[in-house]
Amino acid sequence: MPTVARTSAFPNDTQTRGIHMIIYQAWTQRPPQGRSIFRVYQSSQYREHSLTFGGMGLMEVKAQGDAVTYGSPVEGFLETFTHAVYAKGIRITKEQWGDDLYGVMEDSPAELGRMAYATEETVLAGHFNNGFDATAATGPDGKELFATDHVREDGTTYRNELSTAADFSTTSLEQALIDYANFRDGGGKRLQIQPGIVMTARDQMFNVLRVIKSAYRPEDETNAIQPVEGLGLKPVFWDYLTDTDAWFVGPKDKSDGYLLLYEREPFESDHIFDFDTGDIKLKGEFRFSSGWGDPRGWFGSPGI
Repeated sequence: MPTVARTSAFPNDTQTRGIHMIIYQAWTQRPPQGRSIFRVYQSSQYREHSLTFGGMGLMEVKAQGDAVTYGSPVEGFLETFTHAVYAKGIRITKEQWGDDLYGVMEDSPAELGRMAYATEETVLAGHFNNGFDATAATGPDGKELFATDHVREDGTTYRNELSTAADFSTTSLEQALIDYANFRDGGGKRLQIQPGIVMTARDQMFNVLRVIKSAYRPEDETNAIQPVEGLGLKPVFWDYLTDTDAWFVGPKDKSDGYLLLYEREPFESDHIFDFDTGDIKLKGEFRFSSGWGDPRGWFGSPGI
């Protein structure tokens, strides 16, 4: 962490540049889990839209001399993402700065960076924390992120949640992977999305590792093989998930999922000196929106 030089007077502009470095480093010092599973796009307008494509089913046999038959693509579901500003400030008096004996005032601006990091992670994880609650948030098809009755563009329903909620185990994971393979587009074609991660709160860490990393079934003593061990599923433990029973299966490549983060203005800090008091006011802010354009690619269970 860079040192902010202290003088007998209030810090000058050179020193405040050091403060902004401290703030930015606090923002970047932890790897953001949310951005590893959300598709991140830069935005140049106040809101964004996503629209799914319905698909057109399979081709047909064309007899010799017959004309090709034509179909029309089915328009999918429209979702609107309106950006929100997240901001906070810290005010440090001239006396606080000058009398500080322990470096607390020099370190306090870093809290802006930590707050920004925690804010983004909390917002992104909130889509999973509220993912089974239709009263909290719904997506473009009018359903919560995880549901047993999502609607495809052709009107057919499908699920990305176990038909009967279950805690994480070998059996429930196997069923989830079977259901996962049945994701289809609006024309009925299989999407062939490859599952790649199992995500839970850290409370489930050892349970998940026992299941997906064991060569034999950990639930019994029969030495039966553990089929999911060879699938190469990656464990992901997100500290911002609040439901310790919930668990999720996500795509191997995040581009096969449709979790979206639109960054309108990246995190930045600014400052101003108060002429009358000599105080310094620092603020950090950023602007973004997030959600999902399509729930296919993610599968979950709230546990029991």
